[in-house]
Amino acid sequence: MRARSLLAVMMLFLMPPATGGAASQESLRAEGGISFGRLSAFTASPDVPYAAASVPVGDVLGSCPKSASLSLEEAYQERSGLKDVSEVSSGVIPLPVDDLDKAGLLAALRNNLSYWQGKPDSFKVSIGKDSFSSSWMSRTTQQLIDLFSSDMSPAALRSALESRFRIYRSVADDGTGKVVITGYYEAEIKAVRTPDAVNRFPIYLRPADLIKTTPDMGVDFDYGRRDESGVLVRHYPREEISGGALDGKGLELAWSEHPAWIMLLQIQGSGVLRFPDGDSMKVGFNGANGWPFKSVQKILTDCGEVAPMSFKKFIDYLTTQGDRESRLVDLNPRYVYFQSRPKDSPAYGAMGVGLVPGRSIAVDPAPIPLGVTALLSSRRPVAASDGSLSFRDFTRFVVAQDTGAAIRGPGRIDLFWGGGDTAFTEASSMKAPGDLYIFVAK
Repeated sequence: MRARSLLAVMMLFLMPPATGGAASQESLRAEGGISFGRLSAFTASPDVPYAAASVPVGDVLGSCPKSASLSLEEAYQERSGLKDVSEVSSGVIPLPVDDLDKAGLLAALRNNLSYWQGKPDSFKVSIGKDSFSSSWMSRTTQQLIDLFSSDMSPAALRSALESRFRIYRSVADDGTGKVVITGYYEAEIKAVRTPDAVNRFPIYLRPADLIKTTPDMGVDFDYGRRDESGVLVRHYPREEISGGALDGKGLELAWSEHPAWIMLLQIQGSGVLRFPDGDSMKVGFNGANGWPFKSVQKILTDCGEVAPMSFKKFIDYLTTQGDRESRLVDLNPRYVYFQSRPKDSPAYGAMGVGLVPGRSIAVDPAPIPLGVTALLSSRRPVAASDGSLSFRDFTRFVVAQDTGAAIRGPGRIDLFWGGGDTAFTEASSMKAPGDLYIFVAK
């Protein structure tokens, strides 16, 4: 089934919006720490309140130049600058002053080691113009574990990395020579086990007819289904799922009050459902519908309904929209299905291992293979107890253990924050340029 054009969908939104918003913080450079586990000082910055939107949504979106000429299949997919991953000479990487403790890093590296050891030696990955076998990457990871297990100064560690490893830099094509770093976290949303007058929106299990595609199938989507003629097509887009395409199949895992909360859970890929009786359920990614991810926030920002704001504030904004909320969320055709997980399980990434907060990153595995270790340098938000945000520079070692529908090209990295309110606040405010250096044993 084909979705209606984006313009046709947008013209359905005839109700005026509530207050829009913008959160603007002044980023301040701070001194780096001097060892693992030590954070530097920072200076707080003000939070600017919401700015009101005054134009009815039908008028705003219907007259938006960017949306009027694009179909739903083409519009507003999150893209990154595609350039390359290339080897660099020594003397380039920053002083590797890690702002987190060693324990998490070593745990993440051991997960990587198990990943590589589980691959046949015929399995190879490409990094830049070079190709490496799984045994080579296993040796790389073991050398990094040995190196990080020792007690070395940052200067000595940098010298060892430059002498014993080939170093590759990931670069976007925007002229900055940087990558764009965003954040994600293990979401928590309110839910109920049975629907009621308030909680009317289902969280779905994986449909029985969902097919994970492979390159030899000749399609350009990751999940699909066979239509009535046996042709492999994308599964139903979000708008058709909202309209009842999956009704009567017994796939409802739980229900929630807000479609925006469900979209939040789907974008993060894993999370916790909180029930009114105090019980909870962990859920994790179990397939998607094959449609590209489209940023609802970018659509509404580009079309003038809302000013730039953190993703957390944008989700809050959507929940104030009444009957419009579901139709706005439907602008993102991608839909994620879930499965329940043990309560004590971590959030899992695409590599099949538990994600380590602050260490695991989501990448596009074409230019940046899963299982690599890198040094990340950027600027991050820090939430204070009163909810205010400040920003500080940081450098830390990270591991590629996850992927994301919106993470495309070597110019985009998503950093996993963990769970809880602070993680939500900081992850949703994380968007900054940075440097990413990948290490492979010589």
